[in-house]
Amino acid sequence: MVAIVATVAACSRNANPGRDDNGPQLDSRVRVENQAFLDMTVYIISNGGGRQRLGTVTGNTTQEFVIPAYVVGPANSVRFLCEPIGSNRAPISNSLSVQPGQTVTLTIPPNG
Repeated sequence: MVAIVATVAACSRNANPGRDDNGPQLDSRVRVENQAFLDMTVYIISNGGGRQRLGTVTGNTTQEFVIPAYVVGPANSVRFLCEPIGSNRAPISNSLSVQPGQTVTLTIPPNG
């Protein structure tokens, strides 16, 4: 079974998290490192169970997607669903809380 490893890294450490020095809102992102051979369709699942497609990551590549603003914040947690194209496996990450301006990194390991 394919496992997903998730990490969170802060992109900004200023006094007003989620905003740069000029004031506009910084996007929160998910960086998907697909080390598997199969292409993956990536979805984000919010607290309420709503699922939104973020995009596709081809095998052995890395892709970044913007996380929708409505799921970002301390009161919200999200899960990522990565569906391998051409397979019936569908791994889901642990539940995460994403803050404005943060980047979440998902690593999909190669199939062993």
